[in-house]
Amino acid sequence: MSAGFDVIVVGAGAAGLVAAWHARQRGASVLVVNKGLVGRSGATITSGGGVSAAGSTLLALGLPGDAADTEEVFLRDTLQAGSWLNDQQLAAAMVSGVGPELKRLIASGVKYHVTKKAPGHSSGRGIHIKGPEMQKAVTNQAVAAGAQFREDFQSTELLRDADGVVVGIAGLDKRSGEADAMFGRAVVLATGGTTSNWHLRTAPEELSGEGHAMALAAGAELIEMEMLQFLPCCLAAPALWRGLQFPWTLGPQGGLRAWLLNRYGERFMARWDPERMELATRDVVSAACAAEVVEGRGSPNGAVYLSWAHLPKNIIDDYVTWSRSVTADWRWQGFDMSPLIERIREGYAVEVMPAAHFSLGGIRVDAQGATRVPGLYACGEATGAVHGANRLSGNAGAQMLAQGRAAGLAAARHAGRGRATARAVNKDDALAAIAAPLAAHGRDQALVPFELKDSLTQLAESALGAARSGPVLQQALETLRALRRDALPRLAPRNRERIWNRDWSDALECRAAIPVLEAALLGALGRTASIGAHQRHDMRGHHAAGPLQHSLVAQDGDALVLRHAAVAHTLMRAPC
Repeated sequence: MSAGFDVIVVGAGAAGLVAAWHARQRGASVLVVNKGLVGRSGATITSGGGVSAAGSTLLALGLPGDAADTEEVFLRDTLQAGSWLNDQQLAAAMVSGVGPELKRLIASGVKYHVTKKAPGHSSGRGIHIKGPEMQKAVTNQAVAAGAQFREDFQSTELLRDADGVVVGIAGLDKRSGEADAMFGRAVVLATGGTTSNWHLRTAPEELSGEGHAMALAAGAELIEMEMLQFLPCCLAAPALWRGLQFPWTLGPQGGLRAWLLNRYGERFMARWDPERMELATRDVVSAACAAEVVEGRGSPNGAVYLSWAHLPKNIIDDYVTWSRSVTADWRWQGFDMSPLIERIREGYAVEVMPAAHFSLGGIRVDAQGATRVPGLYACGEATGAVHGANRLSGNAGAQMLAQGRAAGLAAARHAGRGRATARAVNKDDALAAIAAPLAAHGRDQALVPFELKDSLTQLAESALGAARSGPVLQQALETLRALRRDALPRLAPRNRERIWNRDWSDALECRAAIPVLEAALLGALGRTASIGAHQRHDMRGHHAAGPLQHSLVAQDGDALVLRHAAVAHTLMRAPC
Protein backbone atom coordinates (compact mmCIF):
# COMPACT_ATOMS: atom_id res chain seq x y z
CA MET A 1 0.00 0.00 0.00
CA SER A 2 1.47 3.33 -1.09
CA ALA A 3 1.59 6.30 1.28
CA GLY A 4 -1.41 8.62 1.31
CA PHE A 5 -1.75 11.92 -0.53
CA ASP A 6 -4.11 14.83 -0.17
CA VAL A 7 -5.16 14.66 -3.84
CA ILE A 8 -4.74 11.90 -6.40
CA VAL A 9 -5.24 13.02 -10.01
CA VAL A 10 -5.92 10.21 -12.48
CA GLY A 11 -4.80 11.30 -15.94
CA ALA A 12 -1.91 13.50 -17.08
CA GLY A 13 -3.41 15.42 -19.97
CA ALA A 14 -3.94 19.16 -19.72
CA ALA A 15 -7.05 18.95 -17.52
CA GLY A 16 -5.38 16.67 -14.99
CA LEU A 17 -2.11 18.60 -14.84
CA VAL A 18 -3.87 21.94 -14.47
CA ALA A 19 -5.84 20.39 -11.60
CA ALA A 20 -2.60 19.12 -10.06
CA TRP A 21 -0.95 22.56 -10.33
CA HIS A 22 -3.84 24.34 -8.63
CA ALA A 23 -4.09 21.74 -5.87
CA ARG A 24 -0.39 22.24 -5.17
CA GLN A 25 -0.89 26.02 -5.00
CA ARG A 26 -3.24 25.41 -2.08
CA GLY A 27 -0.58 23.33 -0.33
CA ALA A 28 -2.03 19.89 -1.06
CA SER A 29 0.29 16.94 -1.63
CA VAL A 30 -0.53 15.65 -5.12
CA LEU A 31 0.06 12.37 -6.93
CA VAL A 32 -0.62 12.26 -10.67
CA VAL A 33 -1.31 8.73 -11.88
CA ASN A 34 -1.18 8.09 -15.62
CA LYS A 35 -2.01 5.09 -17.79
CA GLY A 36 1.03 5.69 -19.99
CA LEU A 37 4.06 7.95 -19.99
CA VAL A 38 3.42 11.53 -18.95
CA GLY A 39 3.75 13.81 -21.95
CA ARG A 40 3.62 10.92 -24.42
CA SER A 41 0.05 9.66 -24.05
CA GLY A 42 -3.48 10.99 -23.80
CA ALA A 43 -5.56 13.26 -25.99
CA THR A 44 -3.90 16.62 -25.32
CA ILE A 45 -0.68 15.77 -27.10
CA THR A 46 -2.61 14.68 -30.22
CA SER A 47 -5.04 17.60 -30.22
CA GLY A 48 -5.19 20.52 -32.60
CA GLY A 49 -4.66 22.78 -29.61
CA GLY A 50 -7.43 25.33 -30.05
CA VAL A 51 -8.52 27.25 -26.96
CA SER A 52 -11.63 29.41 -27.35
CA ALA A 53 -12.00 32.65 -25.41
CA ALA A 54 -14.25 35.66 -25.85
CA GLY A 55 -12.80 38.59 -27.78
CA SER A 56 -13.09 40.76 -24.67
CA THR A 57 -11.03 38.19 -22.77
CA LEU A 58 -8.35 38.23 -25.46
CA LEU A 59 -8.19 42.03 -25.36
CA ALA A 60 -7.73 41.94 -21.59
CA LEU A 61 -4.75 39.63 -22.17
CA GLY A 62 -3.23 42.04 -24.68
CA LEU A 63 -4.17 39.90 -27.68
CA PRO A 64 -6.14 40.87 -30.80
CA GLY A 65 -9.85 40.46 -30.21
CA ASP A 66 -13.29 41.80 -31.02
CA ALA A 67 -14.55 44.00 -28.17
CA ALA A 68 -18.15 43.22 -29.16
CA ASP A 69 -17.45 39.52 -28.56
CA THR A 70 -18.29 39.43 -24.86
CA GLU A 71 -18.47 36.41 -22.58
CA GLU A 72 -22.24 36.55 -23.00
CA VAL A 73 -21.89 36.25 -26.78
CA PHE A 74 -19.42 33.36 -26.39
CA LEU A 75 -21.82 31.61 -24.02
CA ARG A 76 -24.74 32.04 -26.40
CA ASP A 77 -22.72 30.59 -29.30
CA THR A 78 -21.80 27.60 -27.11
CA LEU A 79 -25.41 26.97 -26.09
CA GLN A 80 -26.69 27.47 -29.62
CA ALA A 81 -24.18 24.97 -30.99
CA GLY A 82 -25.13 22.51 -28.24
CA SER A 83 -28.83 22.74 -29.23
CA TRP A 84 -29.46 24.19 -25.73
CA LEU A 85 -28.87 20.78 -24.14
CA ASN A 86 -25.85 22.13 -22.22
CA ASP A 87 -25.67 22.43 -18.46
CA GLN A 88 -25.62 26.22 -18.53
CA GLN A 89 -23.75 26.57 -15.26
CA LEU A 90 -20.93 24.39 -16.60
CA ALA A 91 -20.82 26.25 -19.91
CA ALA A 92 -20.72 29.61 -18.14
CA ALA A 93 -17.93 28.43 -15.84
CA MET A 94 -15.91 27.43 -18.90
CA VAL A 95 -16.46 30.79 -20.61
CA SER A 96 -15.48 32.83 -17.55
CA GLY A 97 -12.73 30.50 -16.29
CA VAL A 98 -10.57 30.12 -19.37
CA GLY A 99 -9.04 33.62 -19.27
CA PRO A 100 -6.83 33.22 -16.17
CA GLU A 101 -5.51 29.89 -17.44
CA LEU A 102 -4.72 31.34 -20.86
CA LYS A 103 -2.84 34.11 -19.11
CA ARG A 104 -0.74 31.53 -17.23
CA LEU A 105 0.02 29.60 -20.41
CA ILE A 106 1.05 32.68 -22.33
CA ALA A 107 3.24 33.85 -19.44
CA SER A 108 5.02 30.49 -19.52
CA GLY A 109 6.25 31.29 -23.04
CA VAL A 110 4.17 28.77 -24.93
CA LYS A 111 4.01 29.37 -28.68
CA TYR A 112 0.58 30.33 -30.01
CA HIS A 113 -1.26 32.22 -32.70
CA VAL A 114 -4.69 33.88 -32.70
CA THR A 115 -7.27 31.77 -34.54
CA LYS A 116 -9.63 32.76 -37.31
CA LYS A 117 -13.39 32.48 -37.15
CA ALA A 118 -14.44 28.82 -37.12
CA PRO A 119 -17.86 27.31 -37.99
CA GLY A 120 -20.43 28.01 -35.27
CA HIS A 121 -18.48 30.89 -33.73
CA SER A 122 -19.82 34.39 -34.36
CA SER A 123 -16.33 35.87 -34.10
CA GLY A 124 -12.69 34.98 -34.59
CA ARG A 125 -12.13 33.68 -31.10
CA GLY A 126 -9.29 32.21 -29.08
CA ILE A 127 -5.76 31.02 -29.69
CA HIS A 128 -4.12 27.95 -31.15
CA ILE A 129 -1.37 26.04 -29.35
CA LYS A 130 0.00 22.85 -30.85
CA GLY A 131 -0.89 19.78 -28.78
CA PRO A 132 2.71 18.85 -27.91
CA GLU A 133 3.42 22.48 -26.90
CA MET A 134 0.36 22.52 -24.64
CA GLN A 135 1.31 19.19 -23.06
CA LYS A 136 4.90 20.30 -22.47
CA ALA A 137 3.81 23.54 -20.82
CA VAL A 138 1.33 22.02 -18.36
CA THR A 139 3.69 19.12 -17.57
CA ASN A 140 6.55 21.48 -16.74
CA GLN A 141 4.26 23.58 -14.55
CA ALA A 142 3.01 20.55 -12.58
CA VAL A 143 6.56 19.24 -12.10
CA ALA A 144 7.82 22.64 -10.96
CA ALA A 145 4.91 22.90 -8.52
CA GLY A 146 6.02 19.69 -6.81
CA ALA A 147 3.43 17.19 -8.00
CA GLN A 148 4.58 13.57 -7.84
CA PHE A 149 3.97 11.09 -10.67
CA ARG A 150 3.29 7.43 -11.18
CA GLU A 151 3.35 6.31 -14.81
CA ASP A 152 2.14 3.19 -16.62
CA PHE A 153 -0.48 2.62 -13.94
CA GLN A 154 -3.89 1.52 -15.23
CA SER A 155 -6.44 2.74 -12.68
CA THR A 156 -9.55 0.54 -12.52
CA GLU A 157 -11.25 0.96 -9.14
CA LEU A 158 -12.07 3.75 -6.70
CA LEU A 159 -11.53 2.91 -3.06
CA ARG A 160 -14.29 3.92 -0.63
CA ASP A 161 -14.69 3.93 3.11
CA ALA A 162 -17.66 2.65 5.10
CA ASP A 163 -19.53 5.92 4.49
CA GLY A 164 -19.06 5.73 0.72
CA VAL A 165 -16.45 8.50 0.62
CA VAL A 166 -13.75 8.03 -2.03
CA VAL A 167 -10.38 7.51 -0.32
CA GLY A 168 -8.10 6.29 -3.10
CA ILE A 169 -7.65 4.22 -6.23
CA ALA A 170 -6.57 0.72 -7.22
CA GLY A 171 -5.20 -0.54 -10.49
CA LEU A 172 -2.56 -2.44 -12.41
CA ASP A 173 1.06 -1.32 -12.33
CA LYS A 174 2.08 -2.44 -15.80
CA ARG A 175 5.79 -2.06 -15.03
CA SER A 176 5.81 -4.37 -12.01
CA GLY A 177 2.85 -6.53 -13.03
CA GLU A 178 1.20 -6.07 -9.64
CA ALA A 179 -2.21 -4.89 -8.55
CA ASP A 180 -1.74 -1.97 -6.19
CA ALA A 181 -3.75 0.60 -4.25
CA MET A 182 -3.11 4.18 -3.14
CA PHE A 183 -4.85 6.36 -0.57
CA GLY A 184 -5.87 9.97 -1.07
CA ARG A 185 -8.25 12.35 0.68
CA ALA A 186 -9.70 13.35 -2.72
CA VAL A 187 -9.53 11.90 -6.23
CA VAL A 188 -9.81 13.86 -9.48
CA LEU A 189 -10.68 11.85 -12.58
CA ALA A 190 -9.13 13.40 -15.70
CA THR A 191 -9.11 10.21 -17.76
CA GLY A 192 -10.38 11.69 -21.03
CA GLY A 193 -13.17 10.39 -23.22
CA THR A 194 -14.30 7.01 -24.51
CA THR A 195 -13.46 7.21 -28.21
CA SER A 196 -11.09 4.22 -28.33
CA ASN A 197 -14.22 2.06 -28.21
CA TRP A 198 -14.84 2.96 -31.88
CA HIS A 199 -12.84 1.49 -34.77
CA LEU A 200 -12.61 4.74 -36.73
CA ARG A 201 -11.41 7.47 -34.40
CA THR A 202 -9.12 10.49 -34.30
CA ALA A 203 -8.08 10.14 -30.65
CA PRO A 204 -5.41 7.86 -29.13
CA GLU A 205 -6.10 4.25 -28.23
CA GLU A 206 -6.03 4.49 -24.43
CA LEU A 207 -9.34 6.40 -24.03
CA SER A 208 -11.50 3.38 -23.19
CA GLY A 209 -13.50 4.94 -20.37
CA GLU A 210 -11.97 3.59 -17.16
CA GLY A 211 -12.75 6.85 -15.39
CA HIS A 212 -16.42 6.63 -16.36
CA ALA A 213 -16.66 3.00 -15.25
CA MET A 214 -14.94 3.75 -11.93
CA ALA A 215 -17.25 6.69 -11.28
CA LEU A 216 -20.35 4.63 -12.07
CA ALA A 217 -19.31 1.82 -9.73
CA ALA A 218 -18.65 4.35 -6.94
CA GLY A 219 -22.14 5.84 -7.25
CA ALA A 220 -21.68 8.79 -9.61
CA GLU A 221 -23.99 9.51 -12.53
CA LEU A 222 -23.11 9.69 -16.21
CA ILE A 223 -24.83 12.32 -18.32
CA GLU A 224 -25.58 12.43 -22.08
CA MET A 225 -23.49 9.35 -22.84
CA GLU A 226 -25.23 9.00 -26.21
CA MET A 227 -23.61 12.27 -27.29
CA LEU A 228 -20.39 11.59 -29.17
CA GLN A 229 -18.93 14.15 -31.53
CA PHE A 230 -17.83 12.82 -34.89
CA LEU A 231 -15.29 14.66 -37.00
CA PRO A 232 -16.43 14.64 -40.63
CA CYS A 233 -14.22 14.25 -43.68
CA CYS A 234 -11.69 11.79 -42.26
CA LEU A 235 -10.03 9.45 -44.76
CA ALA A 236 -11.86 6.18 -45.39
CA ALA A 237 -9.19 4.79 -47.74
CA PRO A 238 -6.47 3.72 -48.27
CA ALA A 239 -6.24 1.57 -45.14
CA LEU A 240 -2.86 3.02 -44.17
CA TRP A 241 -4.39 6.48 -43.74
CA ARG A 242 -7.85 5.43 -42.61
CA GLY A 243 -9.09 7.83 -39.95
CA LEU A 244 -6.70 10.72 -40.67
CA GLN A 245 -8.47 14.07 -40.56
CA PHE A 246 -6.24 15.70 -43.17
CA PRO A 247 -9.07 16.17 -45.73
CA TRP A 248 -11.06 18.09 -43.11
CA THR A 249 -8.01 20.30 -42.50
CA LEU A 250 -7.41 20.86 -46.21
CA GLY A 251 -11.11 21.42 -46.80
CA PRO A 252 -13.83 22.96 -44.61
CA GLN A 253 -11.81 23.29 -41.41
CA GLY A 254 -8.93 24.98 -43.24
CA GLY A 255 -11.18 27.30 -45.21
CA LEU A 256 -10.87 25.79 -48.71
CA ARG A 257 -14.26 25.41 -50.38
CA ALA A 258 -14.07 21.69 -51.10
CA TRP A 259 -17.33 19.98 -52.07
CA LEU A 260 -18.93 16.95 -50.49
CA LEU A 261 -20.49 14.66 -53.09
CA ASN A 262 -22.40 11.39 -53.06
CA ARG A 263 -21.93 8.63 -55.62
CA TYR A 264 -24.05 10.58 -58.12
CA GLY A 265 -21.93 13.71 -57.84
CA GLU A 266 -24.65 15.57 -55.93
CA ARG A 267 -23.68 18.21 -53.34
CA PHE A 268 -25.92 16.69 -50.70
CA MET A 269 -25.19 19.37 -48.06
CA ALA A 270 -27.78 21.49 -49.89
CA ARG A 271 -30.44 19.33 -48.23
CA TRP A 272 -28.98 19.88 -44.74
CA ASP A 273 -27.66 23.43 -44.60
CA PRO A 274 -28.13 25.23 -47.93
CA GLU A 275 -26.59 28.44 -46.62
CA ARG A 276 -23.37 27.15 -45.03
CA MET A 277 -23.11 23.91 -47.04
CA GLU A 278 -19.76 22.21 -46.23
CA LEU A 279 -18.96 24.96 -43.72
CA ALA A 280 -21.81 23.89 -41.43
CA THR A 281 -20.97 22.73 -37.90
CA ARG A 282 -19.44 19.30 -37.44
CA ASP A 283 -22.57 17.61 -36.13
CA VAL A 284 -24.54 18.62 -39.21
CA VAL A 285 -21.84 17.60 -41.69
CA SER A 286 -21.28 14.25 -39.96
CA ALA A 287 -24.99 13.45 -39.91
CA ALA A 288 -25.33 14.35 -43.58
CA CYS A 289 -22.39 12.14 -44.63
CA ALA A 290 -23.67 9.19 -42.59
CA ALA A 291 -27.19 9.57 -44.00
CA GLU A 292 -25.91 9.37 -47.58
CA VAL A 293 -24.28 6.03 -46.81
CA VAL A 294 -27.29 4.64 -44.92
CA GLU A 295 -29.58 5.59 -47.79
CA GLY A 296 -27.40 3.88 -50.40
CA ARG A 297 -25.71 6.85 -52.01
CA GLY A 298 -22.24 6.27 -50.57
CA SER A 299 -18.88 5.37 -52.12
CA PRO A 300 -17.45 1.83 -52.48
CA ASN A 301 -15.80 2.01 -49.04
CA GLY A 302 -18.97 3.06 -47.22
CA ALA A 303 -18.07 6.74 -47.32
CA VAL A 304 -18.76 9.86 -49.40
CA TYR A 305 -16.52 11.92 -51.66
CA LEU A 306 -14.70 15.18 -50.97
CA SER A 307 -13.59 17.03 -54.10
CA TRP A 308 -11.40 20.04 -54.88
CA ALA A 309 -11.68 19.52 -58.68
CA HIS A 310 -13.68 22.75 -59.16
CA LEU A 311 -10.83 24.82 -57.74
CA PRO A 312 -7.89 26.11 -59.82
CA LYS A 313 -4.80 24.00 -59.12
CA ASN A 314 -2.76 26.91 -57.83
CA ILE A 315 -5.22 27.45 -54.98
CA ILE A 316 -4.25 23.99 -53.74
CA ASP A 317 -0.56 24.74 -54.36
CA ASP A 318 -0.73 28.04 -52.48
CA TYR A 319 -2.40 26.50 -49.42
CA VAL A 320 0.99 25.65 -47.92
CA THR A 321 2.07 29.30 -48.09
CA TRP A 322 -0.52 30.43 -45.56
CA SER A 323 -1.50 27.30 -43.63
CA ARG A 324 0.00 26.87 -40.17
CA SER A 325 -0.82 23.15 -40.06
CA VAL A 326 0.92 21.91 -43.23
CA THR A 327 4.58 22.30 -44.21
CA ALA A 328 5.82 23.38 -47.63
CA ASP A 329 6.48 19.75 -48.61
CA TRP A 330 2.95 18.69 -47.53
CA ARG A 331 3.78 17.13 -44.20
CA TRP A 332 0.94 17.20 -41.71
CA GLN A 333 1.31 15.99 -38.11
CA GLY A 334 4.27 13.85 -39.17
CA PHE A 335 2.53 12.28 -42.18
CA ASP A 336 3.73 12.81 -45.75
CA MET A 337 0.49 13.73 -47.53
CA SER A 338 2.11 14.54 -50.90
CA PRO A 339 0.85 11.33 -52.62
CA LEU A 340 -2.72 12.29 -51.72
CA ILE A 341 -2.16 15.85 -52.90
CA GLU A 342 -0.98 14.57 -56.29
CA ARG A 343 -4.28 12.70 -56.74
CA ILE A 344 -6.22 15.79 -55.70
CA ARG A 345 -4.26 17.88 -58.22
CA GLU A 346 -5.18 15.33 -60.89
CA GLY A 347 -8.86 15.96 -60.17
CA TYR A 348 -9.67 12.88 -58.07
CA ALA A 349 -12.03 13.09 -55.12
CA VAL A 350 -11.09 11.31 -51.89
CA GLU A 351 -13.37 9.05 -49.87
CA VAL A 352 -14.15 10.47 -46.42
CA MET A 353 -16.37 9.56 -43.49
CA PRO A 354 -17.05 10.72 -39.91
CA ALA A 355 -14.72 9.42 -37.19
CA ALA A 356 -15.28 9.32 -33.43
CA HIS A 357 -13.60 12.45 -32.16
CA PHE A 358 -14.75 13.71 -28.76
CA SER A 359 -16.97 12.51 -25.90
CA LEU A 360 -19.65 15.13 -25.25
CA GLY A 361 -21.19 13.04 -22.49
CA GLY A 362 -19.43 11.82 -19.39
CA ILE A 363 -19.31 12.00 -15.60
CA ARG A 364 -21.85 14.41 -14.16
CA VAL A 365 -20.22 17.21 -12.17
CA ASP A 366 -21.07 20.67 -10.90
CA ALA A 367 -19.18 23.86 -11.72
CA GLN A 368 -16.53 22.98 -9.11
CA GLY A 369 -15.94 19.54 -10.66
CA ALA A 370 -17.67 17.69 -7.81
CA THR A 371 -19.67 14.52 -8.43
CA ARG A 372 -22.44 13.36 -6.14
CA VAL A 373 -19.91 11.03 -4.45
CA PRO A 374 -17.99 12.68 -1.58
CA GLY A 375 -14.29 12.97 -2.31
CA LEU A 376 -14.68 12.38 -6.07
CA TYR A 377 -14.09 15.10 -8.66
CA ALA A 378 -13.70 15.09 -12.44
CA CYS A 379 -12.62 17.48 -15.18
CA GLY A 380 -11.99 17.72 -18.91
CA GLU A 381 -13.35 15.31 -21.51
CA ALA A 382 -14.16 12.77 -18.78
CA THR A 383 -17.13 14.99 -17.80
CA GLY A 384 -20.37 15.61 -19.65
CA ALA A 385 -22.94 18.32 -20.44
CA VAL A 386 -20.60 21.30 -20.95
CA HIS A 387 -21.09 21.24 -24.71
CA GLY A 388 -24.59 19.85 -24.91
CA ALA A 389 -25.30 18.10 -28.19
CA ASN A 390 -22.29 19.47 -30.10
CA ARG A 391 -18.94 21.10 -29.36
CA LEU A 392 -17.53 24.15 -31.08
CA SER A 393 -13.94 24.15 -32.28
CA GLY A 394 -11.59 25.28 -29.51
CA ASN A 395 -14.06 24.69 -26.69
CA ALA A 396 -12.33 21.46 -25.65
CA GLY A 397 -9.24 23.49 -24.82
CA ALA A 398 -11.30 26.01 -22.88
CA GLN A 399 -13.05 23.20 -21.00
CA MET A 400 -9.92 21.36 -19.91
CA LEU A 401 -8.21 24.53 -18.65
CA ALA A 402 -11.20 25.97 -16.79
CA GLN A 403 -12.44 22.66 -15.38
CA GLY A 404 -8.94 21.55 -14.42
CA ARG A 405 -8.56 24.68 -12.31
CA ALA A 406 -11.98 24.29 -10.65
CA ALA A 407 -11.54 20.58 -9.86
CA GLY A 408 -8.01 21.00 -8.52
CA LEU A 409 -9.03 23.79 -6.18
CA ALA A 410 -12.17 21.97 -4.99
CA ALA A 411 -10.29 18.72 -4.37
CA ALA A 412 -7.64 20.55 -2.37
CA ARG A 413 -10.32 22.27 -0.28
CA HIS A 414 -11.95 18.90 0.42
CA ALA A 415 -8.61 17.38 1.40
CA GLY A 416 -7.83 20.33 3.67
CA ARG A 417 -10.89 19.87 5.83
CA GLY A 418 -8.82 17.59 8.04
CA ARG A 419 -10.70 14.32 7.58
CA ALA A 420 -8.34 11.46 8.38
CA THR A 421 -7.86 8.92 5.60
CA ALA A 422 -10.22 6.06 6.42
CA ARG A 423 -9.83 2.38 5.69
CA ALA A 424 -11.03 1.36 2.23
CA VAL A 425 -13.65 -1.30 2.75
CA ASN A 426 -13.47 -2.49 -0.88
CA LYS A 427 -9.67 -2.66 -1.28
CA ASP A 428 -9.33 -6.46 -1.15
CA ASP A 429 -12.20 -6.96 -3.61
CA ALA A 430 -10.72 -4.34 -5.95
CA LEU A 431 -7.29 -5.98 -5.99
CA ALA A 432 -8.82 -9.42 -6.52
CA ALA A 433 -10.88 -8.15 -9.46
CA ILE A 434 -7.77 -6.68 -11.10
CA ALA A 435 -5.93 -10.02 -10.79
CA ALA A 436 -8.89 -12.15 -11.93
CA PRO A 437 -8.12 -12.19 -15.69
CA LEU A 438 -4.55 -13.36 -15.10
CA ALA A 439 -5.78 -16.14 -12.81
CA ALA A 440 -8.08 -17.35 -15.61
CA HIS A 441 -5.16 -18.15 -17.94
CA GLY A 442 -5.35 -21.69 -19.29
CA ARG A 443 -9.00 -22.33 -18.42
CA ASP A 444 -11.29 -24.12 -20.85
CA GLN A 445 -13.13 -21.83 -23.30
CA ALA A 446 -10.90 -18.89 -22.39
CA LEU A 447 -11.36 -15.83 -24.60
CA VAL A 448 -8.47 -13.67 -25.77
CA PRO A 449 -9.25 -10.11 -24.58
CA PHE A 450 -8.44 -8.61 -27.96
CA GLU A 451 -11.27 -10.63 -29.52
CA LEU A 452 -13.83 -9.13 -27.15
CA LYS A 453 -12.32 -5.70 -27.60
CA ASP A 454 -12.74 -6.01 -31.35
CA SER A 455 -16.35 -7.13 -30.95
CA LEU A 456 -17.08 -4.12 -28.76
CA THR A 457 -15.60 -1.62 -31.22
CA GLN A 458 -17.58 -3.17 -34.08
CA LEU A 459 -20.74 -2.93 -31.98
CA ALA A 460 -20.09 0.73 -31.21
CA GLU A 461 -19.30 1.50 -34.84
CA SER A 462 -22.49 -0.11 -36.16
CA ALA A 463 -24.97 1.07 -33.51
CA LEU A 464 -23.51 4.31 -32.13
CA GLY A 465 -22.26 5.93 -35.31
CA ALA A 466 -23.25 9.27 -36.80
CA ALA A 467 -26.60 7.84 -38.00
CA ARG A 468 -28.57 5.61 -35.62
CA SER A 469 -31.80 3.61 -35.54
CA GLY A 470 -33.90 2.15 -32.75
CA PRO A 471 -33.87 -1.50 -33.88
CA VAL A 472 -30.07 -1.50 -34.30
CA LEU A 473 -29.61 0.14 -30.92
CA GLN A 474 -31.89 -2.38 -29.22
CA GLN A 475 -30.12 -5.34 -30.82
CA ALA A 476 -26.76 -3.88 -29.83
CA LEU A 477 -27.91 -3.53 -26.22
CA GLU A 478 -29.00 -7.17 -26.13
CA THR A 479 -25.71 -8.26 -27.71
CA LEU A 480 -23.70 -6.18 -25.25
CA ARG A 481 -25.50 -7.67 -22.25
CA ALA A 482 -24.89 -11.14 -23.62
CA LEU A 483 -21.18 -10.36 -24.00
CA ARG A 484 -21.06 -9.09 -20.43
CA ARG A 485 -22.73 -12.29 -19.21
CA ASP A 486 -20.99 -14.87 -21.39
CA ALA A 487 -17.72 -13.39 -22.67
CA LEU A 488 -16.45 -11.11 -19.90
CA PRO A 489 -15.98 -13.92 -17.34
CA ARG A 490 -13.96 -15.94 -19.89
CA LEU A 491 -11.34 -13.28 -20.58
CA ALA A 492 -7.82 -14.59 -20.02
CA PRO A 493 -4.38 -13.47 -21.23
CA ARG A 494 -2.53 -15.82 -23.56
CA ASN A 495 0.40 -16.02 -21.12
CA ARG A 496 1.04 -15.60 -17.39
CA GLU A 497 3.67 -12.89 -17.74
CA ARG A 498 2.84 -10.18 -15.23
CA ILE A 499 5.00 -7.34 -16.57
CA TRP A 500 3.74 -5.47 -19.65
CA ASN A 501 1.04 -8.07 -20.35
CA ARG A 502 -1.06 -6.36 -23.03
CA ASP A 503 -3.78 -9.01 -22.86
CA TRP A 504 -4.22 -8.30 -19.15
CA SER A 505 -4.56 -4.57 -19.82
CA ASP A 506 -7.00 -5.29 -22.66
CA ALA A 507 -9.14 -7.40 -20.34
CA LEU A 508 -9.38 -4.52 -17.86
CA GLU A 509 -10.23 -2.10 -20.69
CA CYS A 510 -13.03 -4.41 -21.84
CA ARG A 511 -14.40 -4.48 -18.32
CA ALA A 512 -14.59 -0.67 -18.38
CA ALA A 513 -15.89 -0.41 -21.95
CA ILE A 514 -18.98 -2.55 -21.39
CA PRO A 515 -20.77 -0.27 -18.87
CA VAL A 516 -19.63 2.79 -20.85
CA LEU A 517 -21.20 1.46 -24.05
CA GLU A 518 -24.31 0.26 -22.24
CA ALA A 519 -24.83 3.75 -20.82
CA ALA A 520 -24.49 5.20 -24.33
CA LEU A 521 -26.97 2.68 -25.77
CA LEU A 522 -29.48 3.35 -23.00
CA GLY A 523 -29.23 7.08 -23.60
CA ALA A 524 -29.55 6.68 -27.37
CA LEU A 525 -32.61 4.44 -27.07
CA GLY A 526 -34.21 6.83 -24.61
CA ARG A 527 -33.69 9.84 -26.89
CA THR A 528 -35.98 9.15 -29.83
CA ALA A 529 -35.63 12.57 -31.46
CA SER A 530 -32.52 13.69 -33.30
CA ILE A 531 -30.52 16.48 -31.70
CA GLY A 532 -26.97 17.60 -32.47
CA ALA A 533 -24.52 14.69 -32.61
CA HIS A 534 -27.29 12.18 -31.81
CA GLN A 535 -29.06 11.53 -35.11
CA ARG A 536 -31.89 8.97 -35.07
CA HIS A 537 -32.11 8.19 -38.76
CA ASP A 538 -35.23 6.10 -38.18
CA MET A 539 -36.94 9.14 -36.64
CA ARG A 540 -36.06 11.76 -39.27
CA GLY A 541 -38.43 14.70 -38.96
CA HIS A 542 -39.58 13.68 -35.48
CA HIS A 543 -39.26 16.47 -32.93
CA ALA A 544 -39.13 15.94 -29.19
CA ALA A 545 -42.25 16.97 -27.32
CA GLY A 546 -41.98 19.04 -24.16
CA PRO A 547 -38.88 20.51 -22.54
CA LEU A 548 -35.39 19.26 -23.32
CA GLN A 549 -34.27 16.40 -21.09
CA HIS A 550 -30.86 15.30 -19.84
CA SER A 551 -30.08 11.56 -20.08
CA LEU A 552 -28.71 10.30 -16.75
CA VAL A 553 -27.39 6.80 -16.09
CA ALA A 554 -26.51 5.36 -12.68
CA GLN A 555 -25.73 1.92 -11.32
CA ASP A 556 -28.39 0.18 -9.25
CA GLY A 557 -27.00 -3.09 -7.93
CA ASP A 558 -25.66 -4.92 -10.98
CA ALA A 559 -27.87 -3.00 -13.43
CA LEU A 560 -27.57 0.38 -15.11
CA VAL A 561 -30.68 2.56 -14.90
CA LEU A 562 -31.63 5.46 -17.17
CA ARG A 563 -33.60 8.45 -15.97
CA HIS A 564 -34.31 11.88 -17.45
CA ALA A 565 -34.23 15.35 -15.92
CA ALA A 566 -35.32 18.63 -17.45
CA VAL A 567 -32.58 20.90 -18.77
CA ALA A 568 -32.46 24.07 -16.64
CA HIS A 569 -32.23 27.24 -18.74
CA THR A 570 -31.17 29.37 -15.79
CA LEU A 571 -28.93 31.84 -17.63
CA MET A 572 -30.31 32.04 -21.18
CA ARG A 573 -33.50 30.95 -22.84
CA ALA A 574 -33.47 29.12 -26.15
CA PRO A 575 -35.03 31.05 -29.05
CA CYS A 576 -38.65 30.09 -29.64
